[in-house]
Amino acid sequence: MKFSTLKELQDQRAIKVEAADDLINLAKAEGREMTEDEVTQFDQLVSEIEDLDARIGRQRKIEEFRRANAAEMGNGKDDLTEGDKKDLRKFNLGKALSKLAEGRELDGVEAEVAKLGGEAARSAGITPVSGSFCVPSSVLRRGQTVTGYTVASGDQGGVTVPEDLNPLIDALWSKTWLGPAGARFLNGLQGDQRFPIQTTKPTVTELSEIEEMGYTEILFDDFSMTPKRRGATIPFSRQMLLQSNVDIQNLVIDNISLALSQYLNVEGLGIVLGAITSSNSNIVELGTNGDAPSYESLVKIRTKVDSKDALINAPVWVTNTLVKGQLQLTEKFSGTNGEAIWGDSDTLLGYPAIVTNLVPSNLVKGNASNCSALIFGNFSDLFVGMWDGFEFIVDPFTAKRKGQIEVTANTFYDIKVARAASFAGSKDVLTAKVS
Repeated sequence: MKFSTLKELQDQRAIKVEAADDLINLAKAEGREMTEDEVTQFDQLVSEIEDLDARIGRQRKIEEFRRANAAEMGNGKDDLTEGDKKDLRKFNLGKALSKLAEGRELDGVEAEVAKLGGEAARSAGITPVSGSFCVPSSVLRRGQTVTGYTVASGDQGGVTVPEDLNPLIDALWSKTWLGPAGARFLNGLQGDQRFPIQTTKPTVTELSEIEEMGYTEILFDDFSMTPKRRGATIPFSRQMLLQSNVDIQNLVIDNISLALSQYLNVEGLGIVLGAITSSNSNIVELGTNGDAPSYESLVKIRTKVDSKDALINAPVWVTNTLVKGQLQLTEKFSGTNGEAIWGDSDTLLGYPAIVTNLVPSNLVKGNASNCSALIFGNFSDLFVGMWDGFEFIVDPFTAKRKGQIEVTANTFYDIKVARAASFAGSKDVLTAKVS
């Protein structure tokens, strides 16, 4: 079997999925079941997709293994011990920050990690700022307690514990909505990315015996993703750096992960809300000054997606707690048995509903400035591209009179909607029953 890169495998899978979808959509458009030949083709495509899924999973493990063990194949500094080469998790961010703040060169495992981070950044098409140092995300391991807590279970760190070699992404998925909604994360990207999309399908025409057939073009669109910088600056006192380095490391990772996860998810919501108000007309207006949601309005939102043949994969609803509360207090149909639109199973119209207070509740519609958003769609068409790692810049001079050191962390990602037709929703939902 020919060797294929992770991207090549993912591209092959996308082609197979598109072909399988076309078979389903063709039969659906003609109001019939699939023919025997179509069923055979569909089963073959599903089998090939399952095989590609296994190969993609294996290739991801191979690439993570190579990244984690890259130190053993490099030419690190002479003072890096064999033990450090085999375990880059000995990297101590606090130690690295202290040395850079004092104008000293990094050595040992910290120097090796900085070298690997710089190589990873350059391979991703990112040029590190002069005087900065880069850390691959697979090296940043958490050390905070998992089982301890102050008020709520896991609030000291258990809820953000990563499950694989990419702690930043795991923190984002477990605490916010992008992962549960099925957004498509593309990790470890290198350079700019371009994704072609087929926008039209062949048209079949009815012809007489010798009538000449016209041509039907298949048209394409595309979208591109480029790394965009997002960052945060955190000041530390020199006295704090003299204390436990482990605590400093956890503090930096916790704050950066939380800030970036919040920003990433809010930004993703804004992009989806922009998509449903674009030219695809997938916005459902509830009222001149907003209005309360109804069972009818939810059906209209779902139908917007379904009517464009975009009701595929695993569609979900995304909204905030105010909308959930309003729908829990609203009957499906007035004067019936009192069955609420939002039941105990956290589903709407049979589809999972995800609740996050990152969904805005201060949108403006007419005279109302307290409107909420309600979104429905196939979130696998929301692409989140991640260019691996963090870039750290240590500035011991700007706040020197206060005895502070400023640490700036940069990361790079991009978010794009592949097909706007996959999303619909309302931006003028009023929630007077629970507001």
